[in-house]
Amino acid sequence: MADKEKEISLDGKMDDWGPFGENEGKWLIFSIGNPQEGHGLALPRIMDDLFGQRIAHLISCKSGARYVAHIPWATDNFMPVASDWAPKVIPVDELVEKVKYFLSYHIEIYKDMGLPATKILIFSGHGGNNPLGEHLESIKNDLKLEKLIIAPSDDLADENMDRILKEIESLSEELATEHESSRKIKRKLLKILTTGGHAGHFEHSTAAALGVLDEEKLNMMNEELEKDFEKALQKWPPIGGLGGFLMAGGKYVEVIGPKEKDEHGLWACLKSLRKLDGGRISPVKELGELIINLLVEYYSELLLKE
Repeated sequence: MADKEKEISLDGKMDDWGPFGENEGKWLIFSIGNPQEGHGLALPRIMDDLFGQRIAHLISCKSGARYVAHIPWATDNFMPVASDWAPKVIPVDELVEKVKYFLSYHIEIYKDMGLPATKILIFSGHGGNNPLGEHLESIKNDLKLEKLIIAPSDDLADENMDRILKEIESLSEELATEHESSRKIKRKLLKILTTGGHAGHFEHSTAAALGVLDEEKLNMMNEELEKDFEKALQKWPPIGGLGGFLMAGGKYVEVIGPKEKDEHGLWACLKSLRKLDGGRISPVKELGELIINLLVEYYSELLLKE
């Protein structure tokens, strides 16, 4: 007689398999960005979605957390005028309720499968979603979560300054040539980082790192910036930290704030665009790659500690 058919069940027996071991799947990751926002001629309107999704996926690959889904809505620091450059943004209170609904739907799916669903990281690729962080406790409590992180946080740069400076030093040496010293390059990279703003040198650098920068359109835009800086900003007002809107004044400066109270660094971004390279946008792909790697490392380490 043939041997009785044997059953081989691995349920509960694979926890130490793979590079993540018992850490695998303990956190759920969601990304959020902005579904439609102007960044000038050379960048996609879904730039912030793409950035948030890429970082979230890479954190998943490095930490073993489970990347679940992309939250499709967005808000902005400058409501309601932000709808002039990001027509799909909604008020933060409305966003909070939609986020709760969205997360709840996915949490229930994982609970039904008997998988962990009480620790969540939301990674945002859009700085205008920062007001969502003010509602962290409300989201956490309503969804009965053990832990909730909404990233990036405002203190990210402060907590990583030594690491950032060390990496910038190393990158400057790699990029140095006989015509441009590492010291000069370092000054330029630090200037780009500290005047990030919106759709300036820095965001174009991250777009280059993601592979979504249209070089031909960037050259077209730079030609017009060199020819007539202010006219080019009127044509593509989001570039240089919403530079065209800042120069238009009126309701935009009332909401964003004057140059003397540059809380969001947009005026500094405009100044950097005007002065850093003769009005041209000068992306540094390697800088974008560096920042992406640092973000992934930081949040992966954070999840593995928790």
